[in-house]
Amino acid sequence: MNNKTKADIIAASAGIGFALLINGTSFATFYLLGYQPTNFIPRDIKIETGFVEPSKLEIKLRDIDKNGRNETLIEYDGKSYLLKLDEQGNPKVQAYEIVTKE
Repeated sequence: MNNKTKADIIAASAGIGFALLINGTSFATFYLLGYQPTNFIPRDIKIETGFVEPSKLEIKLRDIDKNGRNETLIEYDGKSYLLKLDEQGNPKVQAYEIVTKE
């Protein structure tokens, strides 16, 4: 192995190390801000009739009742739903809308 090849390997390794450092830093920032960047939504390929299209689905956290703790919301195709647990601990979806006082 000549000096040029060694230099190329060192340069490539440094570049890869730098990319990993930057990506690791950005992942840490996402986690600190409450995001989970590793939760990927699958592409909409061959979805059976009657099932949700993942690309129209979004999960959000909001403090709806202003008690300092977030509730889990699902937005699907522009409409909001609450994602709650029933008495047995099973997930259930409940229609949600904001009603303003008159």
